[in-house]
Amino acid sequence: MEAVYWTMRDGNKINVDHMDLNHLRNTLKMIIKANSISPLSKQQFRMNGELANDDADMAMLYSISPELTCTCDEYHECQQCYEDRKNEQDLNVFESNNC
Repeated sequence: MEAVYWTMRDGNKINVDHMDLNHLRNTLKMIIKANSISPLSKQQFRMNGELANDDADMAMLYSISPELTCTCDEYHECQQCYEDRKNEQDLNVFESNNC
């Protein structure tokens, strides 16, 4: 039978066949404990920090309507409007070249 190795906490590998009974028990307990933690699909995503929450709020607003996230004023153009305008200009140039 092919040898199976367990990687220990310190990075060393040990043949499972050469592990003593206490080491095998502790390894099994660690595996059971790790599997008893709820899988990622069941965990709720939680953001920590004000910037992360602000970004999530902006993404939600943008998904409703892009105009809700515009921060332009009379002197400054927001990044979103700049990119929209730039993409529209690029599209117009592309269309005029293909006619």
